Amino acid sequence: MNAADGPTPPSGGTKAFSPRAFIAKLRKRHIIETLAAFIGGGWLLVEVVERLLVSHYHLPEELIDLTVVSTVGALLSTLFWRWSRNAEKRPGNIKVEVLFVPLIVLATVAVDLIIFLRMMDLGGQVVLVSAVAAGLGIVWIVLKSLQWAAAAPPSSSASVQGPAGFPGSGPDGPEKSIVVLPFKNFSSEEGQEYFCDGMTEELITKLSKVLSLRVISRTSAFMFKDTPKNTRSIAQDLNVGYVLEGSVRRAGNKLRITAQLIDATADAHLWADTFDGVLDDGADRDGRRRSA
Repeated sequence: MNAADGPTPPSGGTKAFSPRAFIAKLRKRHIIETLAAFIGGGWLLVEVVERLLVSHYHLPEELIDLTVVSTVGALLSTLFWRWSRNAEKRPGNIKVEVLFVPLIVLATVAVDLIIFLRMMDLGGQVVLVSAVAAGLGIVWIVLKSLQWAAAAPPSSSASVQGPAGFPGSGPDGPEKSIVVLPFKNFSSEEGQEYFCDGMTEELITKLSKVLSLRVISRTSAFMFKDTPKNTRSIAQDLNVGYVLEGSVRRAGNKLRITAQLIDATADAHLWADTFDGVLDDGADRDGRRRSA
C-alpha cells in the first residue's frame, strides 16, 4: 500500500487581493468608524484652537501645529492598534502593536516638544530632544526584540489555540497533526484483531517519518479503540486536525481494507479508498487496488 495511492491534503496558497475582502476587514476591525471619528473630532478641535485660543485670545499660532500633530499621532496609534490587535495569530505570539504603538506615541511627543520649544524661543534644545527620542526608540526596539527572542517557544513543539477555539489549529494549521485510529475488524475469523492492530501500528510508523507532520503515538491512539466518542471529540481530546480510520475484512485468503481521511474541524471526508488483495500463506498481499 503506497502513500502515492491517495491525494495529500491541499495546502494553502497566496490569496489574490480582493477590495471587498479588504473593506470587510476594515469594518470588522472598526477602522472606518475610528477614522471617521478622528477626522470629525480632529477638525472640530483644530477649529476651536484656531478660532478661540489663537484668534480670540491671541495665543501663539504654534498651538495649531501642536493640536494637528497630537491628533495625527493619536489617530495613527489607534488605527495601528486596531488593525494589529485583531489580526491573525503570529508565530511566537509576537504582538507588533506593543512595539510600534509606543514608538508612534514617542515620536508624537518628541515633535510636540520640539514645537513647544520653538514656541518658547528655545530652539537650541531641538537637537537634544531629537537625540533623546531616537535613543529611547532604539532602546525600546532592542528590549522588545530580546524579550520576544527569549520567550518564543520552539516551532517544533509550539501548539496554539485556533481562531475558532478548536485544538490543533495553530499557526501551521490543522493539516500538520493527525491520529491513526485502530482499524476495525469486520472479519469473522479468529486472530484477525492482531492483524488489524499491526496494520494500524505500521501506518503510524510510516506517517511518523514525515518530519512536518505531528503523529499521535500508538499508545494514545489505541486508547480510543472501540470508543463511543465521535471523530470530532477524539480530535479535540488529542489536539489534532486530521483523523485516519478504516476497517479490515477477510474471507479466506481474500482481503479488503477501507481507509478514510477526515478533516476533524469540519467532520468531513477528504479522501477515502478501498484496497483489495490476496494473502499468500497468511503473509504476502497482492498490491491490486480498487477505488472506493
